[in-house]
Amino acid sequence: MGTGTPLRSVGGAESVDDAWRTGALADDTLVEVARAAVTGAAAPGGAEVAGGWGAACDGFWCTVRPPEGVPAPPAQGWKIHVSAAGTVATEVLSAVAGAIAEDPCTFKFAADREKLHQINSRNSERGSAGKFITVYPADEEQFLRLAEELHRATEGMPGPVVLSDRPFAPDSLVHYRYGAFSRRAELGNDGAYRSMLHGPDDERFEDVRMAGYRCPPWVVDPVRGAEAAVANGARRGGGGVLVGGRFALTAALRHSAKGGVFLGTDTTDGTPVVVKQARAHIEVDRSGTEARSALRHEARMLAELADLGLTARPLELIEQQDSLLLVQEHIAGQSLGSWVAARLTRDGAPDVPWDQAQPMALALVDLLARVHAAGVVLRDLAPGNVLVRTDGSLCLVDLELACAAGTSAGTAGTPGYRAPEQRESAAVADPQADLFALGGLFFLLATGHDPLLPEQPAGGRPLPQRLDRWLALAARTGATARRLAPLVRELRAERPEQRATLAEVRRLLGAPAAPPPTPAPQPFDRLVRDGLRRLAETATPHRPDRLWPTVPNGQRTDPCNVQHGAAGVLAVLARGLAVYPAAAPTIHQAARWTERRCAAEPVVLPGLHFGRSGVAWALLDAAEALGDEAAAERARRLAEPIPHRWPNPDVCHGAAGAGFLRLRLGDHQAALDTARALLAAAAAEPYGTVWPVPKTFDSSLAGITHLGYGHGVAGVGAFLLAVHRATGDAAALAGAERAARTLTATARTATGARYDGQGAAWWPQSAGDPATVRLAHWCNGSSGVGSFLLRYWQATGDTGAGELALAAGQAVLDNRWHCGTSACHGLAGDGEYLLDLAEATGEARFADGAREFAELLGARAVLHDGLLVLPDETGTGCAAGYGTGTAGPLAFLLRLLHGGPRLWVDPVAATAVRQPTARQEPTA
Repeated sequence: MGTGTPLRSVGGAESVDDAWRTGALADDTLVEVARAAVTGAAAPGGAEVAGGWGAACDGFWCTVRPPEGVPAPPAQGWKIHVSAAGTVATEVLSAVAGAIAEDPCTFKFAADREKLHQINSRNSERGSAGKFITVYPADEEQFLRLAEELHRATEGMPGPVVLSDRPFAPDSLVHYRYGAFSRRAELGNDGAYRSMLHGPDDERFEDVRMAGYRCPPWVVDPVRGAEAAVANGARRGGGGVLVGGRFALTAALRHSAKGGVFLGTDTTDGTPVVVKQARAHIEVDRSGTEARSALRHEARMLAELADLGLTARPLELIEQQDSLLLVQEHIAGQSLGSWVAARLTRDGAPDVPWDQAQPMALALVDLLARVHAAGVVLRDLAPGNVLVRTDGSLCLVDLELACAAGTSAGTAGTPGYRAPEQRESAAVADPQADLFALGGLFFLLATGHDPLLPEQPAGGRPLPQRLDRWLALAARTGATARRLAPLVRELRAERPEQRATLAEVRRLLGAPAAPPPTPAPQPFDRLVRDGLRRLAETATPHRPDRLWPTVPNGQRTDPCNVQHGAAGVLAVLARGLAVYPAAAPTIHQAARWTERRCAAEPVVLPGLHFGRSGVAWALLDAAEALGDEAAAERARRLAEPIPHRWPNPDVCHGAAGAGFLRLRLGDHQAALDTARALLAAAAAEPYGTVWPVPKTFDSSLAGITHLGYGHGVAGVGAFLLAVHRATGDAAALAGAERAARTLTATARTATGARYDGQGAAWWPQSAGDPATVRLAHWCNGSSGVGSFLLRYWQATGDTGAGELALAAGQAVLDNRWHCGTSACHGLAGDGEYLLDLAEATGEARFADGAREFAELLGARAVLHDGLLVLPDETGTGCAAGYGTGTAGPLAFLLRLLHGGPRLWVDPVAATAVRQPTARQEPTA
């Protein structure tokens, strides 16, 4: 339920509770509305309740608690969600709070209108969208009373449907579901927290907020009894869901809070169609434009441009329950983003070949010229909104943001392609904004990447300059990059009037290529020092939930782990202590925070990256870096209860990861025990020995058989090899040999054929994947597989493994342009493998490649408070985590500049890097 902690005083009050009682929150409209409603109402029997209510705000939610003596909510039960359109937020909240004041229980609501907009936004998670107010009845009887009363109190008001719940009545704002209230979330076997419901006979049921109503099997709906769920959609016809009595939906292309996009068929003649859904009261922009209004607008824009051959033709608008459906003709083709991806050679060239890129660039110019001649501004010219037909011609899709030039328009656009002026709430639609986006599409043709960079505070480098280094690096080897780089700079000017015209762009597309620019030397030392300082300064030891922010897909994971949490960052700070000695207090604080958080978590998982093994390893590294023997002993004690036998065999989540920790601790007997258990769990496939995750294991990975380092054969093989090197155990070596043979049999060429000993070697995620799947990263692909094969070659002298390790390195080099920044699946982890190869072979191509990887990382840095900061895996943020954030790239740069063992791969003491010397740092 999360009542939160008072975080601020308002109007001089000592706490939010004091402000609540005194009315000092009157400047916060929604909070004041709720306060007035509950403190101004009479409790049952006529008793005034003004003195007994309290509230706490945790940043997003305001949780209101009833007077003492009112029963506390149970651990789980029937909860009520009340939605509201932004236009009636105060009326709905006042009605709900007033009703609850007369039948008291705990409830919470979005603390201000901006947060309600997020809940009602197209970008909200489908399982959470619409949940403005949550009510926690004390029992089933109160649930029934309140559901009925809240329905009456809000009847007729507008609000979105809550997809995860069942509506109390048709068109009601009141929805309900059975779920967890105050029960503590449990850490699952995959390292993420999940809400679990408990049945009367010890049944367990995960409380997942899905875009569909789910009820535990032991619970009977108190409103409808045991009757089947009320159908939410249209009636079904022979070809699928039938809408408008005519169009059969046959497949879903995508879903969002706003609604779905579906493929379908016109049952009258078999013509294929596309159907777009807009759900009521979901907002599509900052001004609060409702999704149905936006879809009607899009239908008008389609009709206007379809006659020019620029878009699909709209066929019909259909109102159905709470949704509006737009049926339009289906145009065969692929998005521009997919077209670009299919033409990237992945042979070391960054760009689409010029003989294909030039006609596409000219076609984009012609497309935009025709749109602007029609008096229209697209406002969202992005790769996903340009369709390349099967004949190579272009058309536009998703025109909900398009409008007539000069029209007043709010903030809009796709990150990386949205012009600076479109971030203003009172912007006017100007064709110049589309020119900025065109520059982004040219950047995509030149580099294979969206032009994504983290947001930069005001006063930083101008926008064109922020892409210059990236473009200059691409232009050293890419003909398309050389030709388009000047145009990207012209089109991406920050001020609209400085951007090139379409006529100038067309002329420059036919001009000779300029000589490749020489990028300025990269300040690698500064990137490291600034990055370490940023990690140290952004730690939040006062927060109980997370020590550092994480990327969105890490928010529900264990906040201590290596992949997304404190341990990975702590280990990197410890490694960099000699470079940035001022981090010592943060290292100490972070270690103590991690120890406290682990002590409060009863579930102990074994994995190196998602479990407790990596945490103990990081704490030991930190203690050794600080010379703190007491802290080192605490780290060893933390490791004692970690299981080293586990159903999942892998490195990230399972037994191999725990075994690596045992080697790091010098506990060879426990490592041998883990190795023997893994050897016993091996399975035979026609292509070799594998280590599957059991199908019965409670995990999203159940049943998988992967090849890579993070979750599969390469990681298990690496552990078995490390056990042999530490103990001399012959059985472990034999297991590593079988793993190497499996990886030899599953290697692929760039075309997807079985590897023939020539060129680069790639791997799929699993052996049965389609031939088009070829991966290059640490978690799955060449970088991780090569990390094992290289060490196997070094240990055994197996020349076949050595040749394959070098071919894996070539794949990593060839893929360098077309990946993100992270250690898990990006430049940082792949660069670590190049350093391995350079140390093992002395080959210049690998040492030079590692430096180029560092240049590519540095090209994406952003200036924050005077510090150069690297982006995380999203490309737009700077979260700290090791596997997906900035700490992983910093670990790579530290090792590039100062040497040292590879974190988490080589189970030896990770001593701090050497003190910097006067030698010349690597530069471009």
